[in-house]
Amino acid sequence: MDSSGRKIALNTILLSATEFFTRLVSLALIILVARLLGPVMLGIYAFALGLLRVCDIFLNFGLDRYLQREVGREPEGAGSLFSRVFVLKSLVYCLVLAVVLALSFLIIDEPLKRGVLLILTAALFFRTHTASAAALFRARQKAQYEAAVVLTMRLFYGGLGLAAVLSGYGLLTLVSLELGAQVVAFLAAVWVFRQRLASPWHKVAWADLKDLVALSKDFFLIRLVLTLSSSLNILLLSLLAGDLLTGFYAAALRLTSAFDFIPEAFTGSFLPVISRQARENWPGFVTVFRNYVKYLIIAGLGLTAALASMAPDLVPLVFGAAFKPAVPVLVLLALALSLEFLNLSFTNALIALNAEGKLLRNFTAVLLFNLLANLLLIPVWQEQGAAWAVVLAESLVLVLQLKALGRDRLQSLALGSVVWRPVLAGLLALGWGCFLIRLPVPFPAALVLTGLGYLVGLFATGALSLYELQTLKTWAAEGRHAA
Repeated sequence: MDSSGRKIALNTILLSATEFFTRLVSLALIILVARLLGPVMLGIYAFALGLLRVCDIFLNFGLDRYLQREVGREPEGAGSLFSRVFVLKSLVYCLVLAVVLALSFLIIDEPLKRGVLLILTAALFFRTHTASAAALFRARQKAQYEAAVVLTMRLFYGGLGLAAVLSGYGLLTLVSLELGAQVVAFLAAVWVFRQRLASPWHKVAWADLKDLVALSKDFFLIRLVLTLSSSLNILLLSLLAGDLLTGFYAAALRLTSAFDFIPEAFTGSFLPVISRQARENWPGFVTVFRNYVKYLIIAGLGLTAALASMAPDLVPLVFGAAFKPAVPVLVLLALALSLEFLNLSFTNALIALNAEGKLLRNFTAVLLFNLLANLLLIPVWQEQGAAWAVVLAESLVLVLQLKALGRDRLQSLALGSVVWRPVLAGLLALGWGCFLIRLPVPFPAALVLTGLGYLVGLFATGALSLYELQTLKTWAAEGRHAA
């Protein structure tokens, strides 16, 4: 087994395990917010986050993927790139802050909603700089450093947030704690970067900033289009259907988005490697990318089968009986989840191949389609219409990404032989889970049996082998040691 493959595996396992633990804390916090504060407060929180996601694209400028690709190719440039990115993001933040302040008084009447938005806007400054450091840690394949920063932030926010909500404090206290957590995470990230990688502070000239903007322009436009597209559902649902239905949608979205660390962990480990190999070693790119797709789609299909089949019991169990209207929304978003996982692998392949122009055209088409779909479907089916728009948009992304890769590359990659077995196992597990949920079986047992059914299906179809399972166990042990 080559050292590169082992390093990819260890980084993926470490990032996934760290995020899984910390997301459990965050998910527990959201569950308490939903139960104790209700759907309206959750809807207000979701609205603020959705609006700030749009703002974040201007701060991020598409730089995270750019940093992972470029430092993956030339690791010695991490320190100077951090300095340039820090200055650029800080300048842009001043403009974003002015816009949010103006909008908060123009479009928001409730003082509580305005206060939540402004506090989260302050947290955005620290979060965006922490994200830059994390991207550089991933590019250098130093997952343990990002793990240390993420644990600092998640445990600080999750622990104090849980205590605050249980003590009877409201939404303003919760978002204030999030601001404090982001400050702590930023300070931790800068300290680790300076101690372990390089000095993060270098002299930055205007010419450096101009070059950085020029080189990352396409990444910024891609991020802009992607964030607008993914934020449309929450924003349009809030405006067209109100905070209550937005709260139902947000509850289902919280369950699916709780697992978005999985494809990000895979990407953080694979993107630097495939970026080097796309330029230097095409056969190596094919080998690594096939594994990237295979294990990512296995993870996505497993989550789809579990979430979609268990939704009738999962939503009331987690959020309470008041959130039962979120059940069909969760089923639809769970179906879209596997498409999102698969699409992310193709997106990063095109980034590694320097095909940002094709990505931009594809995602612009999807943005327009998603806008139209939401405007047509939300008035008719409300929160379920927004979820259907997600499924249709992700299906369109898949078609366009395959077209962008081209017939020759797809023939070389031969992905059909990689994907069909996990898909078959996933469909069998979905049917098995739907059957179990109709029986008088306790929910934990039904969930475990669904997972076991999926695992059996993976082995029965040949998607996984005993050798792979043993290798994964060995890598997991090494990942714990590295942590």
